Amino acid sequence: MQRTSFDARLVAITAVMTAVAFVLTRLVQIPTPARGFVHLGDAAIFFAAFAFGPWVGAVAGGLGTALADITSGYAQWALASLLVHGCQGWLVGALAQRRAEWRRMLIAVGAGVAVVVVGYFIAGIILVGLGAAASEIPANIVQALTGGVVGAPLYLAVRRAYPPLARP
Repeated sequence: MQRTSFDARLVAITAVMTAVAFVLTRLVQIPTPARGFVHLGDAAIFFAAFAFGPWVGAVAGGLGTALADITSGYAQWALASLLVHGCQGWLVGALAQRRAEWRRMLIAVGAGVAVVVVGYFIAGIILVGLGAAASEIPANIVQALTGGVVGAPLYLAVRRAYPPLARP
């Protein structure tokens, strides 16, 4: 029987990034017409995915935003947030692969924005109907794009200040 090693540091990093995503999602919540809200949690998701890879990005993004939904009175969106932001974090981390090439990071941000917009559009159709879901598209674009515009340079700045972060 092969035993896998337990990496306590990875668990701690994942927990901290989940908490950061939760706090940034709860900190500023701008309500939208379809009973949702725009938040800053995407910046934490992009940072976590760029800095620590796809699985940390997925757990921090999905769990952090879902918990924020539950504790903010938006529990009906929690499953959608878990899936959408979890997929966003995983895809961004997988595409970026902790490399600081701008082209790779831009592709990852674009893919992350697309996941959020399409994912919440589908969830919105189910939860609030087609018209309301369509009205949320601009807010979702702004939210996810702002997260990428903040998260990518933040990752580069932290990596420059703390070079061991760049090690795979």
